[in-house]
Amino acid sequence: MADEAARAHALKTFEILCKALDSHEWKYDKNEEGLVIDCGARGDDLPMPVKIRVREDRQLVCLVSHIPIEVPENKRIETAAAVSMVNYRLLNGCFEFDIQNGRLFFRMSTGFMGTVLSEEVFSYMLFVSLRIIDDYNDKFEALANGTIGLDAFLPQDQE
Repeated sequence: MADEAARAHALKTFEILCKALDSHEWKYDKNEEGLVIDCGARGDDLPMPVKIRVREDRQLVCLVSHIPIEVPENKRIETAAAVSMVNYRLLNGCFEFDIQNGRLFFRMSTGFMGTVLSEEVFSYMLFVSLRIIDDYNDKFEALANGTIGLDAFLPQDQE
């Protein structure tokens, strides 16, 4: 019975997420069985692929965007430091960096256990995430390809 209730709550959350996207006339692909939305946008510079997953098991909605850059091994320590500095300043969401393979992601999540999330929450998650990603993805790319060093990355970030 508890599993059925959790599934029903997750499905309702997914439905509200889709309504939020529809209200903005957002183009997306959905997997209703897996409770997954695939979409994206193009910012000022790089594409921003987005996957939003409603996690029934954890009663959590998680937005993840893979930053489409490859950080070479010789730039990974600098990138890890830059990620740490950016995350310290963010109020919502965070960048995740895998120092082993050089992959960079942005993630924002929110729980829905015992509550019903509004369309506004999903709009906020999407548009704030896209703004943060667009603000930083070109800086991470420049750091990864050696156009700038950590010393140039950090002063631009200080506000």
